[in-house]
Amino acid sequence: MKKSINLSQAIALYISAILGSGVLFLSAGTATEAGPASLLSWLIVVLFSFPLAYTFAFLSKVWPDAGGAATFVRMAFGNHAGNLVGWFYFLTAAVGQVIVSLTGASYAGVAFGLSEWWVAGLALVILLLGGWSNHCGIRVSGKVSLILSSILLFLIVLTIISTIPFIRWDHFQPFLPNGWISVGTAVIMIFWSFFGWEAICNLADRFKDPEKDSVPSAMISAAVIGVVFLLLSWITIGSGTYGDLNSDSAPLGLMIQRSLGLGAQWATSILAFIICTGTVNAFIASLTQLGYALSRDRAFPSWFYHLNPKTNTPTRVVWTVVLFASSGVVLTVLRNIHFTQLLFVPNSLGIVVYIVTMGASLKLFDKFTAPWITGLVSFLLLIVFVPFLGFHLLVPIMVGGMYMLYMSVQKHGKGHLGERKSRDESV
Repeated sequence: MKKSINLSQAIALYISAILGSGVLFLSAGTATEAGPASLLSWLIVVLFSFPLAYTFAFLSKVWPDAGGAATFVRMAFGNHAGNLVGWFYFLTAAVGQVIVSLTGASYAGVAFGLSEWWVAGLALVILLLGGWSNHCGIRVSGKVSLILSSILLFLIVLTIISTIPFIRWDHFQPFLPNGWISVGTAVIMIFWSFFGWEAICNLADRFKDPEKDSVPSAMISAAVIGVVFLLLSWITIGSGTYGDLNSDSAPLGLMIQRSLGLGAQWATSILAFIICTGTVNAFIASLTQLGYALSRDRAFPSWFYHLNPKTNTPTRVVWTVVLFASSGVVLTVLRNIHFTQLLFVPNSLGIVVYIVTMGASLKLFDKFTAPWITGLVSFLLLIVFVPFLGFHLLVPIMVGGMYMLYMSVQKHGKGHLGERKSRDESV
């Protein structure tokens, strides 16, 4: 596959993947959970993102492969561990696209007073745009992400600046209204906004110069993303834009409306659509490469191990992901499920992926080297966060059982195929 991602496109893909739907609602959601102390939760995750991003980037730099995190774990712990991580991440990002697309569509629904089915239709449009851009090849996806992330940053900065006059310092008191446990719970919620460092790993073999660009693109992105999220949390708390269903669902919309006036709802819907289209674009690109690599390694059906002769892209994986997420969108409407209720699936699986991958980095890198140290710091911090997942840890256990069942059936099927072949030859 063609190497087409340069430094600016890599930064754009990182920012598009991480500054996703979480920008649209989590600054208010975490403030509702932990009050002004949610600033500490954001600061913890922002600081944590630097060693995590560095380790992922260094892994991609040394071992660029479309399998990303799954490949790193396979190298350290064997095929089954690597395949299982691939399954975890694939399901994390696939379910995530349901959440992302519905977030952007819901903003438009509020702005224009649309019904649930119209909102679902807009979510499907977001998914189709992500599928189409990736079907056309990774060069198009990189350029699209570069444009989207530039517009996204401009609109977020505009929101932050325009809301500053509405900040009141008494909104920061009391600082810790719900106790220290709420700070940890908010940290788990924030993880939804910081999944994405592993996503670009799956595109590492498409970098023009991974040796030169992998680590700098991750560090620059971490700095930009950290500043943006901390400022968003600060203005959300300072302006008091949290604490009820509307503000927790669309805090940026209310802040823009307050500061910019009549056209605010339209601007908000455009912002949401841009953010979510960029995120879907980046994650479908990542999932496409991962699905292709898993099928290559026989952990997915071999049907996915196919490149489109015109675009040189695994288009079968692209449209399978789009179909899966589209089905999820329709199901949420039929079952009256709010998209935030799905967060526990990607959060629990994603944190386990990070833990296992950081464990792999400790085995792959020489002791006391820079990537080994950052891997160790990340691993220990992740272990500290695990208790706040609670019973949602059952999700990765269930997916692990599904993987073992699939591999058992596949092995059993091969056995029958071998027996049949032997009988045919004897006849």
